[in-house]
Formats: sequence, C-alpha cells, structure tokens
Amino acid sequence: MLLLLLPACSDQGFGTLTFDDTFVQADIELSTDVLFVVDDSASMEEEQDRLASNFGAFVEVLASSYADWQVGVVTTDVSTEAAGVLRGGVLSSATPDLDAAFRAAVVAGTDGSRDEQGLSAAALAVDPERNPGFVRGGSRFNVVFVSDEDDHSPADVADYLGRLGNIAGEEFGAHALVGDLPAGCASGTSAADPGGRYLDAAGTTLGFVESICADDYTGLLTRVGLDVSGLADTFALSRLPSEDSLEVRVEGVLIPERAADGWTYSLGDNAIVFHGRAVPRAGMGIVVTYLKWLGPDPE
Repeated sequence: MLLLLLPACSDQGFGTLTFDDTFVQADIELSTDVLFVVDDSASMEEEQDRLASNFGAFVEVLASSYADWQVGVVTTDVSTEAAGVLRGGVLSSATPDLDAAFRAAVVAGTDGSRDEQGLSAAALAVDPERNPGFVRGGSRFNVVFVSDEDDHSPADVADYLGRLGNIAGEEFGAHALVGDLPAGCASGTSAADPGGRYLDAAGTTLGFVESICADDYTGLLTRVGLDVSGLADTFALSRLPSEDSLEVRVEGVLIPERAADGWTYSLGDNAIVFHGRAVPRAGMGIVVTYLKWLGPDPE
C-alpha cells in the first residue's frame, strides 16, 4: 500500500548520520460501501446527534482519497416493514448537502424497539432486493454499529458475519461504537451497557472500537475512513531516530509535531503517525529527516 524508498544518508561528522526516509501515500482507486447501524431506542438522542456532528471527519478522509464511496444508514429496529431499508437511500459524494442528508438519516429518533438487533439489521441491509445498488460487487464493505445496548439478534455472531461475508465478500470489517467491557460506561451525557456481541464482531474482523461514552467520535470515524479508502496514517522509519531531530514534510511543507492535525512519533512502532487534517492525501510525497540514534537501545 505504501512505497518506502531507500533512505539517503550523509555523514555529518562526529559519527552522526542524517537520514531521509521517503514515502508516497497510497493512491489506490477502489470502491467502498459503508453501513451505519444506529440504535434508535430510548436514551440515544445525544449519541445520534454526536455521530451526525462528527460525520465531517469521516467524509474529509474519504475526500482525500480516490475511493468511490457510498454510505447507508439503518436502525437497530427490525420490528417494522422498514427494517433494514436505508434511511434516505444511498449517500455519496454526489448527494446534495451531504452533511444534512446524513444527519437526517442518523438522527432517527428514540421511538425504536428496545429489542435492539443491529446484527440482524445489517444482514437485512445487504440484501440487494431490499437496497438495490448499495453493496456493489468487488467493493470493500464495512459496518459501523452504534448502540448503548448490546445486540439482541437471535443467531450467533458468527452466523451474521457469515451472512455478511456471503453477500459482501470475505474482506469486510465490523466496527463498534458501543459500551465498554466489562461493565459498560458513563459520562456527563451518555451511559451504556457493555456491547459484547458488537465487540465480538469487531474483534473477529479486526475492526475498530470506541466507547460510545466518548466526548466525540472523530477518532473512530477517521480510522474507519482511512481503512476503507486505502490511505495510511502510519509510516515506519528505516532507522531508530534521535527524536528531537525529527522533521516531517509533505509535498515540501513542514508539518508541525502535535496530536491535533499534525504528527507524533510512536516509539513502539518506530513510526511517524499523522493525525486529523495532516494525514497526507492520495499520491502525496512524504519525507522524514532525522539524525540516527547513536545511544543505547531504548528500553
């Protein structure tokens, strides 16, 4: 996905080496379809609004790629004739006033069934007769479950993942914005029971997880956006650097070292990690310049 060119090094004297590690952000053209399954039972008003407000972070990542993307929204209520039918239809970059359209779809109210069945709803949503043109052959398919209760669908989690795989292809991911294990979570505006079945689905498909009690959901939405669009935010270095010497440039522009819309260094991965709007767009060149660490290996 990422191209790491040979690092250039030059002797700067006193036994110190300067390295330039050069990368190119992925420019893969792919199709991706993303389903949001949103709990519409009582107590979900704040969480629905927060998801709608943070949607821009997801779209911004997709817009930075060459992905041909579609988004659909269903609720966890499978007790009505509209079960599994996309609210507002298929959304894409061509949808007029996309933010408003997503908000209208995801702010589904709190009158839905208290017998939340998100996995069942997802299995219904991928039925081509129910939602024609949504899940496309050869596309990447991802599901994001958003609920403050656990799933109550009647079959085993593995059964639903098998159904999704049969329709959408074996390479798909499930992500969970739910209550934490083992006892759920609570914050100033949210409270949730543990979402064990959704977390099981996310773990089985190596998906992303975030607490629904978090103050905002941009972290999970950004990670999902990067994954489905083929972009990367992490670039491993060829040598262990002296951290104070690190400089990062994208298309020749010096990027600040900071957690908000900048970059940070991950010692465990020996990698540069971009955040927010600093994540390079498709095809952009990245150069990381640093002095090689000459001291003892860090513990």
